[in-house]
Parts: sequence; structure tokens; C-alpha cells
Amino acid sequence: MLCMSLFATQFLMKSQKELPIQYVSGMNVINIKNLKEVVGFGDYVFVARIDEEIKNVHSSAEDLDPGIPMTTYSITVIDNLKGKTKKNTPIKFSKIGGISSSSNMVTLLEGDTMLEEDKYYIIVAAGNNDGSIIQAAATAAIKLDATSKEEIVSSQAYKDYKKYIKEEVKYQRPRYKSMYEE
Repeated sequence: MLCMSLFATQFLMKSQKELPIQYVSGMNVINIKNLKEVVGFGDYVFVARIDEEIKNVHSSAEDLDPGIPMTTYSITVIDNLKGKTKKNTPIKFSKIGGISSSSNMVTLLEGDTMLEEDKYYIIVAAGNNDGSIIQAAATAAIKLDATSKEEIVSSQAYKDYKKYIKEEVKYQRPRYKSMYEE
């Protein structure tokens, strides 16, 4: 039974990477190509390792778009750039996008990508009214080519995000505190 379960898990994970991607347009209230606006929209900016994908769920009728899935990950925050999320402990993080309800494709917002396990990202996140955190925009997760904190903090992307935060364009919207704050 265990062997069958491991085989099924490996098969599903492999097939997810091989699925075609369908990009859908989103209604953006900010310019998602302007990272100063993206960080201004977000409540938190941090570097995190993606530990594992936990679940992929599909919207219900009362949600904005019942055709777009939501993926939840377990992540570990390595460093905070804006806000103070708990570091060095697994937390849940969600993003719009994932395997479609028919399981025949990955559905993402234009400009977005799925997050990869065991990789590091700079993530811009927004707090939800239930205390959870979600990716703030389609362009709000930047994959880093690094394997240590030293490499991360010396990377150009890290330095760029520190600058974007200093020059952020604040977006006026309701703000919510995450249950994962220190």
C-alpha cells in the first residue's frame, strides 16, 4: 500500500510539471509591472523557502472567479524586508493559481508562475481578514538563484527590493494583520 501511495504521489507531481499552462487576465488595481506599486500594495515582503505544496482548491460560487484554483504552500521565512512575519518556522501561504478542476492544466494569472519546492523567493504578500497571507499580485514572487542566506542578501534582486520598499507607492486599501506576525 505504501509503495502504491508513493508511486501515485510521484506520478501526480511529475504530471503537474508537464501540464499545459492556461493564463487568464486579472483585474489589477495596480500596475503589476511596477514593483514599487506591488510592494506598496503588499503588507509583507520577505525571502522564503518553499517547503511543500499543501493543497490545491477550487473557488466556490461566491468567490470572484470560480474557474481559478488557489494553491496553499508551507513556507519558511528566512528574512523580512517589510513587516515582521515569523522566521525559521513553517507557515501557510496561498496564491491564486494551480491545477484546474479538470486536472488537465495549470491555471495562472497573466505574468505569474507556480512556486517550486525547495527554492527561495522574494515574496510580496497581503494579509487577509482571516489572518492568512496571500501573494499580493501575479508578479509578487521572484525566484532567487541562491542556496544560502549570505547569497540571498548579497543578490541584486534583494538589493533591488530594499530600494523598491524605500520608494514604494502605497495603495490605499483595508489592511489586515497576519496570524504569522512575530
